[in-house]
Amino acid sequence: IDMKEVSQGVYVLDAGQNLAGWVKLRVRGERGDAITLKFAETIYPDGTVNQENLRTAEATDTYVLKGDPQGEEWEPAFTYHGFRYVQVEGYRSKPAVTDFTVRRVRSAVADAGQFASSNDLLNAIWLMVKRTEASNLHSIPTDCPQRDERMGWMNDITVRIEQAIYNFDMSRFYPKYLDDVADTQDELGRITDTAPFRYGGRPADPVSASYLLLALKTYEYYGNREILRQHYPGLKAWVDYLATRTKDGIVDYSYYGDWAPPEEFGVTGAGYGAISKNTPGDLMSTGFLYYCAEILSRMANVLGNQSDAETYAHLATATGEAFNRQFWDETVGGYGSNNQSCNSFALFLDLAKGDRKARTLENLVNDVVEKEYHLTTGNICTKYLLEVLTENGRIDEAYKIATQTTYPSWGYMLANGATTLWERWEYATGGSMNSHNHPMMGSVGSWLYKYLLGIVPSIDKPGFEEFVIKPYIPAGLDSCKGTYQSIRGEVESAWQKNRGKLALSVGIPGNSTATVYVPATNASKLTVDGKPYEKHNEVVYRRNEDGYVVFTVPSGNYRFESVWKD
Repeated sequence: IDMKEVSQGVYVLDAGQNLAGWVKLRVRGERGDAITLKFAETIYPDGTVNQENLRTAEATDTYVLKGDPQGEEWEPAFTYHGFRYVQVEGYRSKPAVTDFTVRRVRSAVADAGQFASSNDLLNAIWLMVKRTEASNLHSIPTDCPQRDERMGWMNDITVRIEQAIYNFDMSRFYPKYLDDVADTQDELGRITDTAPFRYGGRPADPVSASYLLLALKTYEYYGNREILRQHYPGLKAWVDYLATRTKDGIVDYSYYGDWAPPEEFGVTGAGYGAISKNTPGDLMSTGFLYYCAEILSRMANVLGNQSDAETYAHLATATGEAFNRQFWDETVGGYGSNNQSCNSFALFLDLAKGDRKARTLENLVNDVVEKEYHLTTGNICTKYLLEVLTENGRIDEAYKIATQTTYPSWGYMLANGATTLWERWEYATGGSMNSHNHPMMGSVGSWLYKYLLGIVPSIDKPGFEEFVIKPYIPAGLDSCKGTYQSIRGEVESAWQKNRGKLALSVGIPGNSTATVYVPATNASKLTVDGKPYEKHNEVVYRRNEDGYVVFTVPSGNYRFESVWKD
């Protein structure tokens, strides 16, 4: 902690990073003396705390001394704050820095993931995302820890789930939260924008696929089949309700859509300027009906309900056809307004087929390049932008977006002093939508694990009974390593380039089998633990596929070496 006296008797503590928690103090004084602690994320030029973005939240603790001559200690028991800075007033003489202890708090979810690379910016982004998620786990996944809100917003959570799972053990947290969501559901199947329901609409915005994804990802990552069985009726009722809100297959309402794109792409004067002016709300809503119907069909298959599996597969097909009829623009070769959000979302949903897919991808890449590797997406489509570029042979473009340092970007946040994610791509203070500890823009965190490390579970053999390690190798990155604590043990993926070769080390936990994709330009020279792969006794060669050599790998630690040239 750093402490400065900004005026006579007024001291400001700097915790060095934005966080959620409180401050414990030690003090000696007269009975009836009052110590006040004012919490904030930013400070004014004169060094005093700026609480404007907290809106009606007072974020102030007051302790009245009992006058113990030996001194006394105090900390709050029934609140927490989001802050980096604390303004302290009421001490009779200058306190010592050691009189204050910053308590950082979150729900007791264990750490699950670690990430490091040869790029310091990527490492800083990973830490910023992880800190932000940790600050917003307080029995529910809150949107922010500091202002008069702290709610579980379902739209944000749609793209936040995987990032949280890779960073923390959410195996008990998410089932509990799913119960909170289910508690909001009415007899028509409608859930609400926030859970527990304190604000927002009923029905929730259709982008709230988080209801289904919370169950699906808990099954995929932790093998919890019971959660599908328990919540299937409610999930089905939500999808059925969305289907009633269609005309010619197009969902007829939207509130938030791809929320909070860079300021120039928002509607001025509406919804804090966070509603996208170029990404149609009905495109987002209809796409999410398709996505939810497809997820529900998969769940029905897992549960052995073949009739429902077919019903919702048909609904997905019909919705996808309506999506293409309504939003495909043959003239420009893209979807909706042909912007990054519309095209990345259509590609993510796999609704662009054949020539349409090629044209959509080309338009998406061209737009990224024209904007000098800056994104124009909001909270939802930022996740899909990085993923579809990576999966469609454009890892270098995705990497350049992720490591961008000028506005709008995660690097821009860091360059302007951020230690946790901002709510907006802009640096903003004042009494608006200006949280500086907001995880909705943190989906880049899951991209680091899923694509740079390549660690992905299998829905067919969930809970990491079987899984994939398939790292994507950007030209601009020399090495990458990380671990994930699965329910079966630690998964490790680490790769490093060296003089035209690539070394990939993997760790497979007990009672698990991995499909490992080894990047290679010449399979004949590939070795495993120093031996030609054909002579290795445990790994099994399967095939060559799009620049990878694919193996089935049992439990244990292995080192692959291949020819690799940028």
